[in-house]
Amino acid sequence: MATVSEALSIALDHHIAGRVAEAETLYGRILEAVPGHPDASHLMGLLLAQTGRVAAALPHLDAAVAGDPASPTYHLNRGKVQDALGQTVAAAASWLATLRRQPDHGEAAERLAPALRVLAETAFDSGALASAAALYERVLALDPQNLSATFDAAMAAKGLGRLQEAAWLAGLSARLDPALLRARMAEAEARQVLGQTERAIAALRPALALDPAQGGCWASLCLLHNELGRGGAAVTAGRRAALAAPAPADTGLLVRLAAAQQIAEKPRAALAAARRGLSLDPASTELHLALGAAFDAVHALETAGRALDRAGRLRPGDAAVLAEHGRLCERAGLTERAAALLQRALAARPDDGDSWVALGRAALRRGDAAWAGRCARRALRLAPGLPPGLLLAGAVREAQGADGEALALYDRVIAAAPGLGTGFSRRAMLLLRRAMGDAPPPRQPSGKRRLSVSTLGHAGRFGNQLLQYGYLRICAECNGMELETPDWIGRPLYGLDDPLPGPPLPSLHEEDCGVPALLDGRALAGAGGHDVVGYFCGDTAPLAPHRERFRALFTPVGAVAERATAALDGLRARGRTLVAIHLRRGDFGRNDRFWIAPEGWYLDWLAGVWTVLDRPVLYLATDAPELADRFARYRPVLAGDLGAPLPGAEFFTDHWILSRADHVAVSNSSFSVTAALLNPALRAALRPDRERARLVPFDPWNGPVLLP
Repeated sequence: MATVSEALSIALDHHIAGRVAEAETLYGRILEAVPGHPDASHLMGLLLAQTGRVAAALPHLDAAVAGDPASPTYHLNRGKVQDALGQTVAAAASWLATLRRQPDHGEAAERLAPALRVLAETAFDSGALASAAALYERVLALDPQNLSATFDAAMAAKGLGRLQEAAWLAGLSARLDPALLRARMAEAEARQVLGQTERAIAALRPALALDPAQGGCWASLCLLHNELGRGGAAVTAGRRAALAAPAPADTGLLVRLAAAQQIAEKPRAALAAARRGLSLDPASTELHLALGAAFDAVHALETAGRALDRAGRLRPGDAAVLAEHGRLCERAGLTERAAALLQRALAARPDDGDSWVALGRAALRRGDAAWAGRCARRALRLAPGLPPGLLLAGAVREAQGADGEALALYDRVIAAAPGLGTGFSRRAMLLLRRAMGDAPPPRQPSGKRRLSVSTLGHAGRFGNQLLQYGYLRICAECNGMELETPDWIGRPLYGLDDPLPGPPLPSLHEEDCGVPALLDGRALAGAGGHDVVGYFCGDTAPLAPHRERFRALFTPVGAVAERATAALDGLRARGRTLVAIHLRRGDFGRNDRFWIAPEGWYLDWLAGVWTVLDRPVLYLATDAPELADRFARYRPVLAGDLGAPLPGAEFFTDHWILSRADHVAVSNSSFSVTAALLNPALRAALRPDRERARLVPFDPWNGPVLLP
């Protein structure tokens, strides 16, 4: 009679030769004789699996492992059967057992990695992130180049708040596949939260080089530059985000896109992004918050308030929502409600400098300068040099009679944020009052329908303020309304005495109020009037029929008129034809919108016209007098050559001469364009054109105030 070994050898020969029935019979007889025999159980299990009887195979492979647990092969093949039966966890355990017994077993490692990945994905999808992360770690120990596992591990680490690990894994994913944009963005997001802003920017740059149409990447880059205070770079990136591919379907990206478009001064694009996001997820607090901020930016304050109310109901007590809503109420003049919301927000997030500033402004409006000063100091401790904080501190010191300290603070604001009109206006008004006394007192309201421009003096500097006032004053007159304005530089310079703003009116952006219709006498709907906000730098053609009235509004008065006449007479005495050039530098060149035209363009123009003019004299209007050396052959005259500057309005001589010159070459600035609008005897006007890289003739009454 054959031994078990001999019978097993014969059965194996049948098995190898494909005589399956004979092999199965012999394996069965061996197992009847020696139940649980490891080799026979193993081979019987393999035969049954190979012939499609997988479920029947597993008990035999279990018996083989039980009989000889040290065999890596038994564990390996049991794992294969378990995997075929969908028992992924058990299969992974079997292959791990194989590797414990034979660490260099290639097939076990090769099979284990995808099984662990399936388990990791299952854990991730069920929210068991810690289990998923542990499983991904084991996958990567077996297969360090596995891109999918690396990226998914990064997402699990991010969900667990292990941001350093998430950033490293996302960066590794990007190195494994340089075209994987999601990995670049994930690394950037993690590094941004970690405060590693420069490294976050570095992570995004290769992604944008691969695909410049990635709006989400541009939006993230915009927010990162904004964090670093790089306003020009942030605006440029935000505009690229707005111009990139159509709005994504990812609500997180849409939140970032809306924020970037706000920074890029594209509030209507931000509205569209927020609305697109809410169509996908109507219950998103972040998107309602973005919608409210966008409506706030176009001064639809009531609509913004409703969006923020909705965000507050979705997430009661959320500090970001409370802060945004409180700041909105403060801007709308709802002082008590603003203070209540801001105090709740600051109780939850006391490191919010902007909210301390808003709370301080509300206190100052109530007449509590001491509390407002404490708010300003708190904001400036959190963010030294914060322009709104400096402005608040200046307003407090001004209210307390410390004018010298207030001026120093306003000067710091102008240096830090030259485009912010409030610092410019506060400094100008304070110095003008010192030099010239009080401006004419405001008229009492006449009882006519009201039109207000409460942001005059805050949005834009001198030239832009003239546009805001001129447009709206004429709109009011055409419709039998009365314009209300805050204290602004036009009062002392031009003797304007409009009533001060009364109770808050509904806000309306210039793009929504139909200025051409208003100029034609077609009034806004609504009996209560509106508070209109805007920069009015669009097409001047609708204003052209009212040019004489526009010019009449801005006629210098009193001592200002005397200075203006003396300066112009002194310049006219030097020649017969007055040529004036405006070269703006100081606060220009910081972003693509306010670009600087090279001096060479002006020199080329002068070279072509100078010799044909009758006794020309050149006046150089500039905030950079050192540029006069470039024009030395024309012996330019500067403001300082015509007398002492007007304190607080040191720019006035430049604007006045530009408004009276025979030939004017402007910069891409509302300052010199408004001077051209006010010039009653202008023979030639030129402006810089980037496309043609030279000065070109233009009609200030028929075209945009600013060129792209």
